[in-house]
Amino acid sequence: MAHYSIAKAYERIEEVKGSRFIAFVTAIETLEDVEVHLQRIRQTHPDASHKCFAYKLGNAVRFSDDGEPGGTAGRPMLEVLSKRNLDYVLAVVTRYFGGTKLGAGGLVRAYSGSLAKALDEAGVVLIRDRVSLTFEVPFAETSTVHRFLEGFSGVVKETLEYSETGMVLQISLFLDDKVRFKDNLLELTRGKVAYR
Repeated sequence: MAHYSIAKAYERIEEVKGSRFIAFVTAIETLEDVEVHLQRIRQTHPDASHKCFAYKLGNAVRFSDDGEPGGTAGRPMLEVLSKRNLDYVLAVVTRYFGGTKLGAGGLVRAYSGSLAKALDEAGVVLIRDRVSLTFEVPFAETSTVHRFLEGFSGVVKETLEYSETGMVLQISLFLDDKVRFKDNLLELTRGKVAYR
C-alpha cells in the first residue's frame, strides 16, 4: 500500500531554555530496524537525560516518554507523525537537561517542535508499492513491446530471456498501475501476451 515516509534520515539539534534536544528521524522497514537505531542512539548519547521515541510501522505503533512526565514526549511525537500521515518512520528526540524545568506544556512543545522541524528538513516522499510481472510475447511483437515499456512510467526491466516462440520478460512496476499495464499490453499485442 502506498504511504508517505521521509525522504532521508536526518538529525537536528535545538536548544530550548538551556536543554539540548537532538531530533533524529529515519525510515524503517522492520521492528529490528527500530531496535538497531534505538541502540545506536543509546550508545551515541549515553549521558543524555532522556531518549524519547515514537514510531509508526504499518499497524505497529509505539512511543516512549523515557522518564519524562507521562504524555509530554512520546505521545506528542507520535501525534506529529500521525498528523503528517507518515508511516514506516522512527522518530527519536534525545534531551540533555540544561537545568531549567520546562513544565508539561513546555516539554510537549519542545519535543513535538523539535521533531516537526527535523521532519520539515528531512522532507517527505510518497512510497508506492511495486509488483513483478512475467510475461511472454511472440517474436513479432518484441519491438512494439519494448517501445511500450519505454513509454510506461515506472517500469523496470528485470530479466529478459527468449523461448522457442518468443521473448520472456520479467518487469516490476507500481502496484496501482498493474491493471492498466496488463490491459494496455493485451490490447497492444492483440491478445498475444501470456502471463506466467
